Amino acid sequence: MKIKIKTLSLSNYRNHKNSSIDLQDGFNIFSGLNGQGKSNLFEGIYLLSIAKSSRVSNDKFLINNSLLDTGGHTQVLGIAEEKNRNIKAQIDYDISKNSDLVKTFRINGVLVSNQEFVGNINSVFFDTDDISIISGPPLIRRKYLNILLSQINNDHVKNLQRYQKVLYQRNSLLKNIKDGKSNEKEIEFWDNRLSEEAANIFFERNKIIKTIKNSSNDFAKNFNEKIDLNIRYLPKIGKNIENKFLEEEPSIDEIKLIFYESLKKTHSRDIDQRITTIGPHRDDFEIIFNNAPASITASRGQSRIISLSLKLSEAKEIRNITNRKPILILDDIFSELDEKMREKVVTEILDFDQILLSTADISLIDKKNIKDGKYFKINDGKIEPN
Repeated sequence: MKIKIKTLSLSNYRNHKNSSIDLQDGFNIFSGLNGQGKSNLFEGIYLLSIAKSSRVSNDKFLINNSLLDTGGHTQVLGIAEEKNRNIKAQIDYDISKNSDLVKTFRINGVLVSNQEFVGNINSVFFDTDDISIISGPPLIRRKYLNILLSQINNDHVKNLQRYQKVLYQRNSLLKNIKDGKSNEKEIEFWDNRLSEEAANIFFERNKIIKTIKNSSNDFAKNFNEKIDLNIRYLPKIGKNIENKFLEEEPSIDEIKLIFYESLKKTHSRDIDQRITTIGPHRDDFEIIFNNAPASITASRGQSRIISLSLKLSEAKEIRNITNRKPILILDDIFSELDEKMREKVVTEILDFDQILLSTADISLIDKKNIKDGKYFKINDGKIEPN
């Protein structure tokens, strides 16, 4: 089963004042100099999948500058097609003169929560910053896992939100205990609650990593047969517990008990530091490249191939779980790749039903391999057929 975006409209979104385009099956290629709005366009499209920006945490950065002083309305609207039905996905931002921002989601005109919005239109987004999955801080790798799991499991967003609420309550209690305002005995209740919410997240992350480590290695070898890739989950669940996840697949109940016992051992440290020092919010995973940490040994070019392999693994898993081929969004994928590697990338992505590519150098697009593409030119937030 395939899903594709037929039309997209951006209104007062970043530097796109009023952009509206029709997209086709297969390749859609966007060219333009850097800084003209290619990445902003792709960010907007990806919003329709994950309900938030992949680049910034503050939604005010998504609002066209002309509205920041006067107030106004920003909208991202996409109409997708799946089989014989249309999916109208819409995100609205209303900003007041005093910079208060209200964000709403609609599917087919009906107001929905962000949890209900995510997963209606599946897509996978690769941009040049994704090499930070290899060398960046753990937060970036957790974000990668959360986005993937949110698109294949409708409950994952809810699980994360519930966990964050309980984590906030436990941290507040820790501060009060440190300040002498609460009793340490009160922690037990929140240990139990946190263990309940954390267990599902640990379990899903462990399961998905065991899946993508195999497929990402397969993709990487297709690009370069000398690459050997492995991924090791590093759950922040307690001292010397990680090996249990490497060697086994503990159940949700087992994970809950393990984490609960680990939390009890951290009381003194957590009170002293006023924060919860273990849990899914501290998780990480390590990418092993030819038997050594990729963050240390992989070159920039190799890191680019590794991160692309992870993204293609993400797409494969979405397809396997949802029975949908996701839309593939590739921002400036061909820069820094030689001709041979560009051909290999095209070969790997030909199987997707809808692919969006951007480039600052149109000569990098091999029209012999990318046939019947629809071409667009972007200049200063304006999109025209090319």
